Amino acid sequence: MKKIIFSITAAALVLGACNLKQYPISEVAADAYVKDAKSVENLVLGTYNGLYDVAEHEWAMTELRSDNARMRVNQSTAGETKLIEQLDQGTIISANKWVQEYWDAAYRVINRANSVFPYLEVVEEDMQRKQLEGEVRFLRAFMYFKLVRLWGPVFIVTKKTGADEARHMQRSPVDEVYAVIESDLKAIVDGNLLPLTLPDAQKGRADLKAAKALLAEVYATHYTPSDELYAQGATLLDEVLEACGNPAAGTQLVPYDKVFATDNEMNAEIIFAIRYRSGKLGIGSPFTTLFAPINNGGNVAIGSPKHYNFPSDNLIAAYNENPGDLRKDVTLQESYYNATTGQIVTNNARYCSKYIDKKMTSENDAENDFPVIRLGGVMLLKAEMDNEMNGPTPGALTLLNAIRQRAGVPDYSAADLNSRYAFREAVRKERRLELAMENQRWFDLLRWGTAVSTVNNFFASEAFYGNYDYTINPIAAWQTLLPIPVSVRDINKEVAQNPGY
Repeated sequence: MKKIIFSITAAALVLGACNLKQYPISEVAADAYVKDAKSVENLVLGTYNGLYDVAEHEWAMTELRSDNARMRVNQSTAGETKLIEQLDQGTIISANKWVQEYWDAAYRVINRANSVFPYLEVVEEDMQRKQLEGEVRFLRAFMYFKLVRLWGPVFIVTKKTGADEARHMQRSPVDEVYAVIESDLKAIVDGNLLPLTLPDAQKGRADLKAAKALLAEVYATHYTPSDELYAQGATLLDEVLEACGNPAAGTQLVPYDKVFATDNEMNAEIIFAIRYRSGKLGIGSPFTTLFAPINNGGNVAIGSPKHYNFPSDNLIAAYNENPGDLRKDVTLQESYYNATTGQIVTNNARYCSKYIDKKMTSENDAENDFPVIRLGGVMLLKAEMDNEMNGPTPGALTLLNAIRQRAGVPDYSAADLNSRYAFREAVRKERRLELAMENQRWFDLLRWGTAVSTVNNFFASEAFYGNYDYTINPIAAWQTLLPIPVSVRDINKEVAQNPGY
């Protein structure tokens, strides 16, 4: 008899709109459990729940490997510091614990999504059945899109797979993985499986805007500007922007500091987010604890913060090119006030501040949601795609300047960006500043084909790396992919490792 992991916790009863935040605590026979639409919906909510484990280490797979963040200290022998060092410097081994945990977490979400499909027929109401199907298709595509960019060829699993079959599975080529991603997302878009907007009680679940935005990014990543599907991606973004009111000025956007505020969650800027809830319910965000300064005496966050995701000199310099950029202080801080001593602490004190909840009362229990797809990112991707296809257009310039207006920095004129190259460089810089510490930078560098050169320039220019007693080696193209975890190859001896590992 098939089994599926699910949970129904007290959190589901008290959180209302936040009832995605459930954790699997038991196994039951699915055939015995799935008797009505509500039980199928609970299985879908359990699939969303798997995003927590994916998110916990994603900063290390993305921001840390880019030029936005780096290690805080060097030459430490502490276990977790060595994990960070590997990801920071591209010296990752297949036994890296965080890489393995991320891989496992992503496939758990995929497996949970796959487990829902056989039971959709239980849902009698047509619109509800479509929505639940659309949600698990979205989540499965979302995970595969992350996996294929981080690992390249991966296992395609779209149904329950037995242990014997799994031991002999082979990784599928990148194009085949993208075919699965596109198939799921096109099924949602073409079949209108998801509503365009959601009622307040469902905020945080995927809607049609999220699916269209994700499919557009897939097309922008997998195809070139001369391809028809690239152009279709730009059209999808037009539809998302229309659904969001077609903002054309910074004043029409949520103020940047309010986008991430815990008292303004799921605002008009947020298209899709991973939702968290504080209150010792087991569904709080870990990022205040992970990112706040170590030994800060409770002046930034209580407990024993880890001080991970340390903002780089390079990122700070990028913000400082435009004095007064309002995004800088939201994204990072270079110091903090020690209320006990009355002093400003500056020595090794900088930290990622975008997800700091100063009201947090226990470790790993912050309120902050984590944005995954938001309006600012959609606007900049649309501007980028328009420029790549047609050169700088008035519409693309309007979108770019709206983002800059919200940030409090001067507009570009058409004369400033009078070539495809000039506009390309401008929009790429803007995406970095707008989306810093949102786990987008690494994927952007991969899409642009600049990951290797950007990281190597970063190693050469960031003073921190010159303080080692050994040379930090430049990375090569093969190091843009992560190694297949050793645990996977222990089970399936036939699985090929990524080149170089």
